[in-house]
Amino acid sequence: METDTIIPQRLQNGYKLAYEKACAELAARNPAEMAANSGAVFDETKGLFTLNYINDGYTISYPAGEVKFADRQEEVPLPAKIVLLHYLLTAKGQPLAGQWISFKEIPGGMIYLQPFNGRVLGGFKAFFGKNASLLIRAGEKIGGHTVTFGDAAITLDILPRVPVTYVIWEGDEEFPANATALFDATAQYYLPTEDLVVAAAAGASLLNKTSRTLS
Repeated sequence: METDTIIPQRLQNGYKLAYEKACAELAARNPAEMAANSGAVFDETKGLFTLNYINDGYTISYPAGEVKFADRQEEVPLPAKIVLLHYLLTAKGQPLAGQWISFKEIPGGMIYLQPFNGRVLGGFKAFFGKNASLLIRAGEKIGGHTVTFGDAAITLDILPRVPVTYVIWEGDEEFPANATALFDATAQYYLPTEDLVVAAAAGASLLNKTSRTLS
């Protein structure tokens, strides 16, 4: 996952504005409705949402929108804060369709296809393109479950109602490796398209990082 220290200043400023806007929107919403629609837990006494993002637990204060790790003291990166707030704000409570679609099938997906391919699939393909079984091992280690796509595929619950399936086809001397990431057809009802890039990239990054401990 991106950390604040490696984000260019211009982008950092944009993230700060996006975070402040999301905090203001959060304060204007009904917390019980947001919890019901997103699958988050809301403690009315403490004014805290509890939410899992990939394999970490987070708390989000209401109405301030302060985002913290649930079990450690380090600062949460701004991109993760924004994804979590946008998830609470966007979630419509739509039942998962159980139908997988490509990123370009998501409304607005074609606009973000280049960054999606670069940030989500680039390193992922390099890590697993010559060892598809490593994807299964890495995915299962972080709580993912195996599905039948390509040469190997793993589904991660990036957020409670945003599953993402990462698929790899191994390369050889004749054909290069290929990869994709698939989303439930309801993804648009839980995160803005731009945030789906960030969330899917965070999942791919964790898979890549975990694989290093196994190979």
